[in-house]
Amino acid sequence: MVNRKELEEYISKVPPRPEIIKRVLDEVEKKDLRQAGRIAKEDIVLVRYMQNLINKPIFGIQHKITDITQIFTLLGTDAVYELLHHYLLFKICPKKWKVFNLTDDIFRELQANLSFYWRKILDFEKINDKDISSAITLLPTIIIVCDELFHNSKEDLEILSDSIIIDYDFLLYNLTGSHLYDLSIRIGEYWQYSKKSLDIIKATLNDSKCVNEQNIRLGQWMHLLLFYILSKPIFINSNLNTFIKFDIDYIEPIYKDFEKALGEYF
Repeated sequence: MVNRKELEEYISKVPPRPEIIKRVLDEVEKKDLRQAGRIAKEDIVLVRYMQNLINKPIFGIQHKITDITQIFTLLGTDAVYELLHHYLLFKICPKKWKVFNLTDDIFRELQANLSFYWRKILDFEKINDKDISSAITLLPTIIIVCDELFHNSKEDLEILSDSIIIDYDFLLYNLTGSHLYDLSIRIGEYWQYSKKSLDIIKATLNDSKCVNEQNIRLGQWMHLLLFYILSKPIFINSNLNTFIKFDIDYIEPIYKDFEKALGEYF
């Protein structure tokens, strides 16, 4: 099983934020989306990722968009800022998933679902803030980190799973003293996510040290949203629906609003 040394070795190998992402984000901050698009074209992997993500059916775009500048212009600065952060996670995805039955396309589907529904929630809350919007992009790191840290223990985990439902977060904490969310935050700090984004991730963990009421509420939203999405058949089939504990008591204050925010989708 994973130990503290292996955990630290994994974190130390997380690549820095690519220079091209920094350059594109600088232009997005200036609201110059055309220039941002021109710079993005220099990275064909980034372009293909954006094309694949934005053309997911959940976004409801009727005609496939392939030109990156057009994608940026259509989405606007906040959405582009968010999607560029999604790309950071895609860069550290396992070459081959071993704990979860995932593919690149299914992982992008997960990212698309998180973005789509998080936008519905922020619209309901009347929040327009790129740092709060982009916080959702860091959430799937818990899945990436889990797969990377536990894939060498797959046989042992399969034996365990025959008798119990494995809570990987509980297991990781008992082995190393760190939660999956703790590692998400460390990666987010390394990639220069804003303090506001990181505080929402902390609140998603139901961190008792969190006293900011807005962050607590956003953390409750995000906690419920994660498990709502993971309950979809595609992610159940990927073994994602039980890998981390759902805290039903924590989300109780926002549950009715969650139904209202998602409306027809709930």
